[in-house]
Parts: sequence; structure tokens; C-alpha cells
Amino acid sequence: MLLALILLVLLPVSAWAQAPRMPEPEQSRPWAVYFAPDAGAQAVVEAIGRARKSVRVQTVALTSPPIAEALVEAHQRGVSVEVIVNGKVPKGRVAAAPSLARAGIAVLSDRAHAPVGGMAVIDRQVVLTGAFSFAAGPDNASAENLLVISDAGLAARYTENWQAHAAHSVRPSGH
Repeated sequence: MLLALILLVLLPVSAWAQAPRMPEPEQSRPWAVYFAPDAGAQAVVEAIGRARKSVRVQTVALTSPPIAEALVEAHQRGVSVEVIVNGKVPKGRVAAAPSLARAGIAVLSDRAHAPVGGMAVIDRQVVLTGAFSFAAGPDNASAENLLVISDAGLAARYTENWQAHAAHSVRPSGH
């Protein structure tokens, strides 16, 4: 009798714990979350690709070629693109800031503050945030996360913070 009771309790719990997780469509909610090593960088590229008016980025160092290319393409489409970087480029990686500046994108250096990860605000509506570094190879090299949130109020707060950092940032020499 005791064995039957234990099986009745543990069997459903065991099946529940092993049930496959069914993904929900990302469009059904105002946010999406990505975890490396899956598709964080690709989600950033796609979000930038949907930009129509503005993209504001703040990160330690932007070294991801696909993200840099997406920013240049957005700029070429007439989107206002501005980037704040404020850290040293990791060894073995190439900074995208000089190529962004050559493409006509405003690149600033915030020497007063070093962020952890990075963030972006797109069209004053979409926020990209989390422990995502905008660096080359993050999806394969570390356990990063990216949260994409569509909320104008939150985007306004992030934009205010971005503007506060832009106000004391400078154009790096040579850019």
C-alpha cells in the first residue's frame, strides 16, 4: 500500500519534470529572451535590421562583425545610429568603432563609466539589455543572456540614461 502511494505521488512529478518545454511564439508577448550559445547576436542583428528611426548602443567594446555590419546598414538606410563604447578591446579582437566612425556613425567614448554587458534602444520603443557584450563570438564563448523588450516607457528610461552618458562622452581620437 505504501509503495502504491509513493508511486502515485512520484510518477506524475517525474513525468512533469521530464516533459518537453514547448516554445511560445515570441510575438505573443512584448519581450523575448535569448541565452548563449544560441542566437543572441542574431537577435541583435535582426532587431537592428527592423530599426526605422534610431539605434542607440552602449557597450564596453563592440567587436562583433555581424552587429557592426547591421549598424552600418541601418545608418545607410537613413536610421540615426549612435554608439557609446567605454572599455578596452579584448585581446585578439578587432574594435568595430573605427569602421563605424568611417561609415559616418557617431561613436563616443565614455571614459567615466564601464558598463557590464551592453544595451541598445531602437526607435525609442525596443530595449536590448542583459548580460550581452556585443563582442565577437559571445554566443560560443560565454553564458550570456539578451532580453529584448518592446515598451516605450522603458525605452524612454534607457534613452535618458544613454543621453546622460553621451553628454560626458568624447569622440575617441582617430575616429
